[in-house]
Amino acid sequence: MLRNLCLGTLLVFLCACNVTPKSESAITLSEVAKQYVTAYQKRENFDEFLSYYDENVVLEDMLYGIRVNNKREFAEFFNWAAGDFKVLNNAPTFVVTQQVIDEQQRTIVLYGSFNPFVYNTNQLGPWRFTTLLKLNEDGLIYYQQDWINYFPRSFINEANNLNIKP
Repeated sequence: MLRNLCLGTLLVFLCACNVTPKSESAITLSEVAKQYVTAYQKRENFDEFLSYYDENVVLEDMLYGIRVNNKREFAEFFNWAAGDFKVLNNAPTFVVTQQVIDEQQRTIVLYGSFNPFVYNTNQLGPWRFTTLLKLNEDGLIYYQQDWINYFPRSFINEANNLNIKP
């Protein structure tokens, strides 16, 4: 009887060891999207913003014609410290009007618009955008594709053709 009780207890213990509860640190793409959007909208902590990206991130800004191939180039392209930037009316940097998340493809698509802002004394925006984000298993963005309706068009007069594969 005691032997059966010990074996039963051991069996329950071994089965419990094989059950792996979902890690508290594992977060869903929906949570990543929410945190990422909040950090980007606030536009206060560039290091926090960069923390969402993989070291080998590829960014394609389709209308501007820019392609970057790593986090260093990505940081140089986004460089929040360059120029004088201020969103008007105390609004967030942008508003997301629709978000599509595909957990299987590990993809987030954001639709929205950048609020009016001043950059180096030029008043710009609003600019509508669509951004595609692909995330790796670590929850880091390894690919970003931006479609931003830049206006005035002088921003993109000399854009490269990203339809041509590098």
